[in-house]
Amino acid sequence: MVDTVGIICYPTIGGSGRVASELAGELAHRGSDVHLISYERPVRLVDAVHFHQVQVFEYPLLKYPPYDQALATKIVEIHEQFGTRLFHAHYAVPHAVAVCMADWMLGGNQLRLVTTLHGTDITLVGSNPAYRRAVLFGLEHSQLVTAVSESLAADTRSRLHFEGKIEVIPNFVDPGSFAPGGGARWPERPDGPRELVHLSTFRPVKRVLDLCRAVELLAERLPLRLTLVGDGPELQEALQWCSERGLGSVVRAVGMVEDPAPYLRDSDLYVFSSETESFGLGVLEAMACAVPVVGPRVGGVPEVVGDAGCLVEPNTPEAIAAAAHKVLTDHDGYRRMSALARERALADFPPERAVERYLAAYEAAL
Repeated sequence: MVDTVGIICYPTIGGSGRVASELAGELAHRGSDVHLISYERPVRLVDAVHFHQVQVFEYPLLKYPPYDQALATKIVEIHEQFGTRLFHAHYAVPHAVAVCMADWMLGGNQLRLVTTLHGTDITLVGSNPAYRRAVLFGLEHSQLVTAVSESLAADTRSRLHFEGKIEVIPNFVDPGSFAPGGGARWPERPDGPRELVHLSTFRPVKRVLDLCRAVELLAERLPLRLTLVGDGPELQEALQWCSERGLGSVVRAVGMVEDPAPYLRDSDLYVFSSETESFGLGVLEAMACAVPVVGPRVGGVPEVVGDAGCLVEPNTPEAIAAAAHKVLTDHDGYRRMSALARERALADFPPERAVERYLAAYEAAL
């Protein structure tokens, strides 16, 4: 067990923030002194974790608030107050680089850094020439680098030409929090619409309009309802598109929720349409609720889904619609896929396995 660790993450409902805060909780329950650092408190962070809010100073001369420097200063404060040497950065930029900056402020060779890559920091940010060198710097100055999928590890090596070791530690799901509900689902509930669900940050990479187009095609063949959980820059555009296409009664948005599990367990199918997805935590959480998955075969998703869903070529709404129709009209096949989804989530992605591997990574870094 590691006595004390600092975890740095974004507080959003995206996979990196949820996994980081849940990992913090698991470590705290095992007796570690855990300090989570972010600009807001994650909604599902347990009280056993010490939360440290990064305060950003805004000044008219500065077009962009200097979050990196404020974060580095907070890391220094935590080290000096609590003796924390090990910091786990979820995202290379700005989090890993901020740990490096904090170490310089302390005189060097005082802190130890584990960096976990979640996807956007490599596939989008790290590929941008404006950030590529900074991302690579953060990785090269980490004692240990992990990635959430084999696909992401390969992307990191090819896109950044990173030659260091990358240990793959998949994300995990709590089988108690994400479990099938007691209510009847299709095909045990033959009447009423098929219930579809999608969890998202609604960023451009999620291609939510493709999902809406797929739902439009599917609604011509089956009664259904799509529930959109979360918020983001392209949500309102998608809802407007649905309204203009006469899908206002078919597609509903519930916004940001603290716990998405009730929406997952009441659904018949999880659907997504991402251009890239390094892991797909929402996919795994749906599987833990015994909900089959339909979406594009991209990134690390095949490593998660296996045979517990139907994956199609990316950027093809018509293929998503066809696959969803097939799954939602095959009674026996649906039951098999539903059972396999839960079985795979519990067998391959338990919290205990991930926590033990992160603890081993921490020991190696120290």
